[in-house]
Amino acid sequence: MSIAVDLPSLLAFQPRFYRGGPIRHHLALLYDLVSTRRPRRIVVVGFGNGEAFFTLCQAVRETGVEAECIAIWRGAAEEERKADPAWEEGKRYAAETYGEFAQFSADDSEAAAQRFTETKIDLLVIDQCESGSEITRELEHWSGAVSSDATILVHGIELNRPDAPGAAWRQWRGERPGAEFSAGIGLGVVASKEQSMPPEAQQLYALAAARIAAQAQSEQSQRDMAALSARQVWLDSLLEDRWTAQEIMDEQGRQMEELRKRFEELGRDRAKAQLVMDGQHEQLRHWVSESESRKQQIDQLKKQLREQKQILSSAKSACRKGGKCFRPSGGPKTKKPLAERIALELQRIPANLGLRRGKPVDSPPATKEKTPAAKPAKPVDRYVAWREEHEPNESGLAEQRRLATLWQDAPTISFLLPVKDPPAKFLEELFASIAAQSAPNWEVCLVDGGSALSETLETIKQWSEREPRIRVERLEENLGISENTNRALAMATGDFVACIDHDDLVAPFAVYEMTRAILASPDADIFYSDEDRCDLQGRRHSPFFKPEWSPELLLSSMYIGHLTAYRRALVARVGNFRKEFDLSQDYDFALRATEQACAIEHVPHVLYHWREHPESGSTGGKPDARKTNLAALADAMQRRDLPAEIVEYPTANRARLTLASWPRVSIIIPTDSPTRAQSCLERLPRQTRYPDLEIVIVTNSGLIEPLQKLQPENATLLCVPYDQPFNFSDKCNVGALAATGERFIFFNDDVESVQADWVQNLIEPLENPEVGAVAPKLLYETGKIQHAGLVTGVRGLIGTALHQRAADSTEHFNIAQSLRNVAALSAACLAVRREDFGRVGGFDAVNTPIGHSDVDLSFKIREAGLRCVYTPFATLYHTGHVSIGAEEERTPERDKSSVYLLKRWPEFTTHDPYFPENMRDWLHTDSPTPIRMMARQEPQAVNAAPDLLFVSHDLSLSGAPIMLYHAARWCRANGVFVVVLSPNDGPLREKLHELGVPVVIDPLVADGHPSFAQFARDFDCVIANSIRSKAVAPALKKEAVPVLWWIHEPGSVGEHYLREDAELRRAFPLVEFILAPSERTARIYRPFTDRPVKTLYNAIPDLGVSASEPASGRRLRFVLLASIEPRKGQDIFVEALTLLPPELLEKAEFQLGGRILDPDFWLKVDRIAAPLKNISVTGALDHADAIGLMRNADVIVSPSRDEALPVVILEALSLGKALVATTVG
Repeated sequence: MSIAVDLPSLLAFQPRFYRGGPIRHHLALLYDLVSTRRPRRIVVVGFGNGEAFFTLCQAVRETGVEAECIAIWRGAAEEERKADPAWEEGKRYAAETYGEFAQFSADDSEAAAQRFTETKIDLLVIDQCESGSEITRELEHWSGAVSSDATILVHGIELNRPDAPGAAWRQWRGERPGAEFSAGIGLGVVASKEQSMPPEAQQLYALAAARIAAQAQSEQSQRDMAALSARQVWLDSLLEDRWTAQEIMDEQGRQMEELRKRFEELGRDRAKAQLVMDGQHEQLRHWVSESESRKQQIDQLKKQLREQKQILSSAKSACRKGGKCFRPSGGPKTKKPLAERIALELQRIPANLGLRRGKPVDSPPATKEKTPAAKPAKPVDRYVAWREEHEPNESGLAEQRRLATLWQDAPTISFLLPVKDPPAKFLEELFASIAAQSAPNWEVCLVDGGSALSETLETIKQWSEREPRIRVERLEENLGISENTNRALAMATGDFVACIDHDDLVAPFAVYEMTRAILASPDADIFYSDEDRCDLQGRRHSPFFKPEWSPELLLSSMYIGHLTAYRRALVARVGNFRKEFDLSQDYDFALRATEQACAIEHVPHVLYHWREHPESGSTGGKPDARKTNLAALADAMQRRDLPAEIVEYPTANRARLTLASWPRVSIIIPTDSPTRAQSCLERLPRQTRYPDLEIVIVTNSGLIEPLQKLQPENATLLCVPYDQPFNFSDKCNVGALAATGERFIFFNDDVESVQADWVQNLIEPLENPEVGAVAPKLLYETGKIQHAGLVTGVRGLIGTALHQRAADSTEHFNIAQSLRNVAALSAACLAVRREDFGRVGGFDAVNTPIGHSDVDLSFKIREAGLRCVYTPFATLYHTGHVSIGAEEERTPERDKSSVYLLKRWPEFTTHDPYFPENMRDWLHTDSPTPIRMMARQEPQAVNAAPDLLFVSHDLSLSGAPIMLYHAARWCRANGVFVVVLSPNDGPLREKLHELGVPVVIDPLVADGHPSFAQFARDFDCVIANSIRSKAVAPALKKEAVPVLWWIHEPGSVGEHYLREDAELRRAFPLVEFILAPSERTARIYRPFTDRPVKTLYNAIPDLGVSASEPASGRRLRFVLLASIEPRKGQDIFVEALTLLPPELLEKAEFQLGGRILDPDFWLKVDRIAAPLKNISVTGALDHADAIGLMRNADVIVSPSRDEALPVVILEALSLGKALVATTVG
């Protein structure tokens, strides 16, 4: 038989990427096709395990062919490329080895084929086809993409299937020249006549495949033989004299025990020495810092001295006596005669009257050169940074488009767009922004009120023809904004309608986010979003992050604005837009609609961009709009039967409620300060002009008699004795019981007013029966805002809105100057109705005696269905925190009021509807680092005790956080109150929330910020979870709260951290005691502290024995679940599998799961596991999915090199599974 001896397959070709798959029989042929026919474009349809593709790439590289190789993924319809480990690993391997010409296409087969209709393919390989119909379909897709002399290969033509692949192949091949290879699952080849294959090719490539397989088997056998030889030597030496070996081992054990004791002593000495060195280092750093500080102080003093000299020199120059005034006295001054003194004074008269000009002071000479100032760094645009963090990018929008296709019964949103000769540019940009929506459920109802501009008409025509969802009605004459909008409303077919202006823009995700909110709240009738401004250059700025539904704020301004969607059924009940309120027709409609809506939802996304240009309302281009705005408000107050005077302020509207007669007001002042009590009685009546005022002083008996002598004018005085230890809440309650007024104003004795009608302005909102409490604007003596309503859900739980802003601040669309709803109010000056105060039970003198007493009262008012209101129309000054007398300044050892808020009012405390996350992060500058809280109402938590704070380094589903979860679950079931605090969010948060445990995500915890100590000190115990919570103990070293450190990390991890981290070593002696999950782990940490290190074995709730289905007739299932890192030993497991006989491997299947913490280690494991056919990897799993996987397993494997009693072992034992584990931990 004559054969071509120069083929590369006969010249020691060995594939570099060899997996032993079915294509192995034909790798030599693939290599020769590239070598001999030198194709320029190679496509592999069906990547499989990558052997075919990478053999072709190897051939291109080694033979010097200039070609590109493209892999097309083929899988079942329900599969995902990212879930195919071979595809993902192949991409990484190709990038490392053949990056310049190996490509991977994300398109499906049909779409990929379209790409090559112009640029033809010279070599096409089709693989992974299980049926004849699949082969036929693929050949139809790719027939038009191959060149006239292309070589086409189809793998799998010998598969035995009902729909035979071989028959389909032969029917397609017909009379085309080619060959068929029966080895493996068969390979069909079609080539031109000039490229036909010799008849001996079948035998040639069978021999080449056998040689390749033999060489691969030989290499594997050599590795196996080496391992077996080493094992045999070990067994021989062990059996040679086992008793002698045992004696040696016993002796070694004794020596190791002695060494261990000596090592512990050395370790303890080392730890103490390290602490001494750390202390000396810290002292040295302190001295260096002090030295630098002293140098800076000296430099500052020198600078001040130079400045003082310059001032003195200038003063001497300006002195009318020529600087004589600055000369030190040389002795007693001689008194001049009277006549001489009179003459001197007469000489000074012209200068004193400004009639004589002094000599001009010479300006200093200009310097020749001026050092150029350093160019300031370009400031970061805060809003740009916010958008990058919170708004979707292109991939995010693509994901929204995918999810939108899965919606069922999604509501259609009809945009109402009345126009009259708008600039074509603005209209074009608006249409483009609508057409770019990531959700398809929208329509535009455009009513043209007789536009005459040709550009405008052409733009409308083009877009309506291009996009059928843009529907147009043209009017012969302009009916006005309201009537034109009504015509658009009549056209609408959607479930919701939303008004938009021709010169504005909508965000590309506006319809998507609005629809998501609608689907999540099916009972709501109105949905409104945040918005921002947009200039003519397209720059977005001035975001308006809005509160949730705030009835009082809507009276101040049309704050819901854009984008607002109304349910069409609600619109039918409310009626059309009213012409008499043109230019404010949307405000009038909003006032009417909110009166009838079942619920109103805020969508916390910026979905609308209000364009600024000279004719826009955003820049004051519609001055007449204010008139109809006030008219709409007046009509609403009349409709609601709330008599009011409508007042126009520069910053807001005001509906000042009118009273038929002023009720008696009792100002209740708890005080024990004689000076401030006297000051209140003297200034309050003088500063207040109110017809029926009662001043109630609650104080100790010793002050009453002198105070009663100070009977105020224009007010009655009532002194109420209170001789108990200081309790602000109880004092206020006692004063309220004694007061006779219909309205109460709780008033600190350090509050002052310069506004005569402050009482009237403060109690006036209480005429609305839905309002339960009102507080004014409180200012510091500097004129900066101290209180404009309280904010919840911030660091420290409670904060103040717009703190330290200017009193007349117009920031964030004038909210400091607008009547608005707030989550809570300050009791420094707080007005309530008498009956409401009694109905909610007054202040809580037991749980909030001092701290947060006003917050608790505000929450009780809100729970009763009433609203808390901040009014800017009453302004007072508050010195702040001096209402407590000298005796009262001794605060209790621990104020538990913050913990009580989390127990009694978890939802109100952690979520502020009137200052939600976007507003809080943007405006709350007292602590700008974002913080997140979540909690739900749990009635049994109020009486739970003691109060524990768990601090975890993260909320992942790894071992330490899972053990924290089980501990929190046990505590809650046994009446212990638990809060979990972490610097990093994670999936465990949802599980804790479902459990009813409050969770706080605060990044500052990781650095031991002082705010952490202020929060943690109110708990009965703080438990730091894992060694990475090292900041807890140092932060609390000055607080009277015990700290327990629960360290889960095993020996190797602990030793590493202790060796590298001096701060960690210093933290060890600061805790009460340390818990470790095993005695072995505890021994690692004892040398570093004199505090007890105890063992607390890990434990979990019983999961219940879960029997697997009978193993007969199926493979045994082995599962290994652990984070992928060297410590967990996945490489040990897969290497052991490679040593098993093939007949045993065939009887089992193996599954690995876990987060990849060490990518390099994973690549090593993957390379070892490559020859194994029945092993799969699932990646990171949800805890519930992991338990489900274990329930279906027969054997759980834990091959760790180092452990501290892992949770997976406990779960395996609880489920009654067989366990294979190393003897560590």
